Amino acid sequence: MKRGMLSALALAALVTGLLVGVSPSTAGTPAYKHYIACGLSRKAKPAHVCPVGSKKGAFFKSLKGDVKYTVCVKFPKSEHLCTEKPQEAEQGTLYVNKITSTSVGRHRVTWFVKGKKVGTSVFRVK
Repeated sequence: MKRGMLSALALAALVTGLLVGVSPSTAGTPAYKHYIACGLSRKAKPAHVCPVGSKKGAFFKSLKGDVKYTVCVKFPKSEHLCTEKPQEAEQGTLYVNKITSTSVGRHRVTWFVKGKKVGTSVFRVK
């Protein structure tokens, strides 16, 4: 009987330890917000499909500090274009990079901070 109780206590301790390990923390808070929208205004809502003639923007906001970021777009015909130099982003300010593509199809947008990929979004132009 002691062996069964000991096993039950060990299992309870293990489960409790796992529950403590998954408690919320600030370490998991995202450092950046990024998305694509069919429009260039701050009120433009995130989108995954944009009409061919619409304005399109890649939006970026740093949530934890001032950074320099680069944004790259891979177009449907395998063309690839990045901003020429890193752009400064002040914490809490929303920035937009205009995407001037009129190519129909899938586009992949990737954001980098200090050369490290911090996000990717895919959208289609129809």
